[in-house]
Amino acid sequence: MKRRDFLKRLTGLSILAVIGSRVSSVLTPYDAYAQSSTPEWPMFRQNVNHTGFTSKTGKITGPNIKWRFGVGGDVEPSAAVGDINGDGQTEVVISCFNGNISAVRGGPNSGLVTNPLWTFKANALVWSSPAIADVDGDGQMEVVVGSDDQNVYVLNGATGAVKWAFPTAAKVRSSPTIADIDGDGRLEIVIGSAKIYALDARNQKQKWAFPLQTTTFSSAAVADIDGDGQMEVVVGSYDNTLYALRGSSGTQKWIFFSGIQIESSPAIADIDGDGQLEIVVGVGSINADGRAKGVYTLRGSSGQVKWSYNIGADQRVISSPAIGDVDGDGELEVVIGTNVSRLFVFAGKGNGSQAVIKYTHDAGNFIESSPAIGDIDGDGKMEIVVGSHDFHLYSLEPVVGQQKLRVEWSYEPPAANIFFSSPTLADVDGDGNLEILIGNNNGDLYVVSGT
Repeated sequence: MKRRDFLKRLTGLSILAVIGSRVSSVLTPYDAYAQSSTPEWPMFRQNVNHTGFTSKTGKITGPNIKWRFGVGGDVEPSAAVGDINGDGQTEVVISCFNGNISAVRGGPNSGLVTNPLWTFKANALVWSSPAIADVDGDGQMEVVVGSDDQNVYVLNGATGAVKWAFPTAAKVRSSPTIADIDGDGRLEIVIGSAKIYALDARNQKQKWAFPLQTTTFSSAAVADIDGDGQMEVVVGSYDNTLYALRGSSGTQKWIFFSGIQIESSPAIADIDGDGQLEIVVGVGSINADGRAKGVYTLRGSSGQVKWSYNIGADQRVISSPAIGDVDGDGELEVVIGTNVSRLFVFAGKGNGSQAVIKYTHDAGNFIESSPAIGDIDGDGKMEIVVGSHDFHLYSLEPVVGQQKLRVEWSYEPPAANIFFSSPTLADVDGDGNLEILIGNNNGDLYVVSGT
C-alpha cells in the first residue's frame, strides 16, 4: 500500500492541507491556521482521531535515558510536545497528581532536570493530559488541561499564566481534544466531565454541552464518521455508553450501550479498507446481557458492532487503542492493552463479527497504558511502545508468522513504580529523531533517546 493511501485510511480525510478549509487534515488540525510550527505531539493520542501513531522515525535501539524531570507526584497523564513560546525550540508539557502542570525545555538536557520553564499549580490533582494549540487565534500557543478542581484551564504557553478558566461543576479527568468541530474555521476545545463540553476560547464561552449520567475518563475523538461532510465527536462514559455527537450542535447522532463503564478513549480510522470509518474502543468486563467483552469495533455511520473480542469475565480494558500497520503488510492493525496483562494486536479487518488476533505480548501485570506506534529505531519497521504495571516500559516488534511480539528492549526505573502513563513519541531536542516520553508513578517523566 502506498504511504499516501495508508495515511488517508488512518485519518479518514485527505492528508493535503487546504488552508482555510473546514478541516485541512484530521491528523494535523492546526494546518487550518497556517501555523509555522505544528506541535510534535499536541494532545493525548497524538491527533484528533486518537490513533497514537507517528510517521516520524528515531534511532532508539535501547533504553538510554537522556533526561528525566521530577514532576512531584504520580505521573499518569501523558506529555504534549511542541513550541509553546515561539522561540523556535520544542518544549514538553506534563501534568501530574499533585496538581502541577509544568513546561520543560526539550533540550539540551541531561540527567535530572530541575528548572522548568514554568509550573502552574491547580487546586486539586490533574489526571487530564495537556494539549497544545493556538486555541484563541492570537498567533500564540496555549496549553489546555482539566483538573479535579472542576476547571478547564487555558494557559499562556510562554508563561503558564491563566488566560481563561472554565468551571464545570464536576471533576475533569478527560483530556482535551482541539479541532474545528463545527466548520466555522476556528478551533474548539472538546473535553469531558459530567458533561461533554465544546468550548470557544476566542470568546471564552461554552458553545454546547451534552449531559452525561456520570463523569467520564474517556477523551473525545473527532472525525466525519459517517461521510456527511460534518464533524462528529465520539466519546465514552462511566454511564456504560459510547456517544457520537454532532460537532455543530452537540446533539446525539447515535449511541452504543456497552453495559459496562468505558474509560478507554476511542480511536477512529478506516481499519478494514472498506472506505468507511470505524471506531475502536475498549470497555470493562461484564455486559448487562451477561457477555464479557473487551474490545469493540463499530461502524462510524451507525454505531453497529463490526467485530468484538471477549477478554474474559471480571476483567476490563482501560487502555486506549492505537491504530497503524505494525507488520508492514499494507493493512491496519489495532493495538490495545488489557487488565489480563496482555497486549493484543488485532487485524483491522476481523473475520466477520469475530476478532482476529495477529500478535500478543504478555507482561507481568496490567497494561493500562495506551500503546504508541512508530519506527523508533529507524529500521523501516514499526515498533509498539507501551508501559505496564509490572514497572516496565516496553519496545515491541511483531514476529511475523509466530503470532507474538518480540521484546526489543525494556526499561525498569531504579525507583520502580507502575507505568500507567501512555508514551509520547516526538523529537524533543530538534535533532530530527524521535524520543520516547513517559511518566511513572514514582513522580518522574522519562525521556528515552537513541543517543
